[in-house]
Amino acid sequence: MTTEADVAGQIAELVALGRGLADSGKANAAAQVFQGLHALDPAHPEVNKQLGIILATRGDFAGAAPFLERAVAAAPQDVLAHNALSACRFEAGAFEAALASADTALALLPDFAPALNNRGNALLRLGRPAEALEAQELAAALTPEDAIVWLNLANAQRDVGQPHAALASLEKTLALDPGLHQAHTNAGNVLQDLGRREEALDRYAAALALDPGSVDAHWNRSLLNLLMGNFEAGWREYEWRWRRDARESRPRGLAAPLWQGEPLTGQTLLLHCEQGLGDSVQFIRFATQAAARGARVIVEAFPTLIELFRSADGVAEVTPRSAAPPVTDFQCPLMSLPLALGAFDPPRTDVPYLAPSAERRAAWRERLGPASRPRVGLVASGSPSHRADHLRSLPLAHLLAAAPQGLELHLLQKEVSAAERDAAMARDVSIWAERLTDFADTAALCELMDLVVSVDTGVAHLAGALARPVNILIAFDPDWRWGVSGEASAWYPTARVLRQAARGDWSAPLAALAQDLAALAGPRRSR
Repeated sequence: MTTEADVAGQIAELVALGRGLADSGKANAAAQVFQGLHALDPAHPEVNKQLGIILATRGDFAGAAPFLERAVAAAPQDVLAHNALSACRFEAGAFEAALASADTALALLPDFAPALNNRGNALLRLGRPAEALEAQELAAALTPEDAIVWLNLANAQRDVGQPHAALASLEKTLALDPGLHQAHTNAGNVLQDLGRREEALDRYAAALALDPGSVDAHWNRSLLNLLMGNFEAGWREYEWRWRRDARESRPRGLAAPLWQGEPLTGQTLLLHCEQGLGDSVQFIRFATQAAARGARVIVEAFPTLIELFRSADGVAEVTPRSAAPPVTDFQCPLMSLPLALGAFDPPRTDVPYLAPSAERRAAWRERLGPASRPRVGLVASGSPSHRADHLRSLPLAHLLAAAPQGLELHLLQKEVSAAERDAAMARDVSIWAERLTDFADTAALCELMDLVVSVDTGVAHLAGALARPVNILIAFDPDWRWGVSGEASAWYPTARVLRQAARGDWSAPLAALAQDLAALAGPRRSR
């Protein structure tokens, strides 16, 4: 008669068999063993752990997590299970949970380098780079021959503003693993930070020589080429954005074929917005060229842009973005139009290409009344949800400090923090956030300004599209569309680009802004 002890012994033998198969690289055979064991004992901690690890190794992190959760529930002292669960939670985007699992593993085994590595990765994604650096430095000290640890240490060093140290860590990574293409890509990113752009292009090329399908290398090289004004090369590689694992770069999956330059006479073409409001405002200008090729152009727009985009030349219809877009012959994302049209260089002479309606203009003119002083519209910050908002935004009080008396100041941004509201009220700045129902309202308000002053937000693009004078304050590491140097914009002839001279230092652009505002704060000019 078989006893419980006999069954337990048999299960232990099969667990050992499965682990041996997994250790020898026979993952499929190991999976079959553990799946059979799971059918016999669904709560067995080692079986759940091994199934979770096998699934994670295959890239099925969502499938792995439940097994690992059952494993740690049944065996809370299992360091490896906690650490594997941390990695799965990280890959699923649950960074707080990933950090908690890594910290549990470290409470059990403080010098466990893989958990320190996972902790550092999670902290970095949570915007805590100094703590991430501490964890990754410990991991590198414990496992100095682990190339991935040095790769992750470089990420933390870059985020805390240590580009030279990051570059050294990436060289260490490549010395340990010369075939690690991601290290070349990351080195390219760091070299960009250091202004060594040609070297960065070489690094992206090295990454692609090792892995021609590296999405990160193609994507970062496209952005660098666009930044440097190599527009044709940049636009050709920009299509790699659709292969990125990023929310803003997910293909729509529309039924109509992608337009790639085919004849358009008598055809309908759906143009659809992507990424942010500023991107859409910048690229709706290309609808005119598509219509000139004989297409009936329909634009699917974000709700706040619908009325404004009806003013664009060549646009026959504007429809809200929906799950059931109109039936058309072709479709094209707005930011794929330069490639499809072969219009690689920015069309600077086409402004203004947007305009508010006469009714909106009249309503805002009446709302503001006659102006006795020059009017300046201000935007100090963008949406807090933007991944780089902390780099592109600055305190409204800093903008106001650059503005002399004798100006009529208006806040043009839709989202206003408590600190911004307090600063505005202290300087008698008009706040219009509650009255700005869409970008058509913002456009009408912009048209009443003598000067728009904005950080890198959608309003900066809007003022440029309206051909209004606009000063755009740009961070030291500029978005590709602002180029590498100079005050002129390749996209908006009425814009003056004011750049940080050092990372995080707004003193130079604010000084230049103060000069412009002082010159403006004179006798009222007729409008």
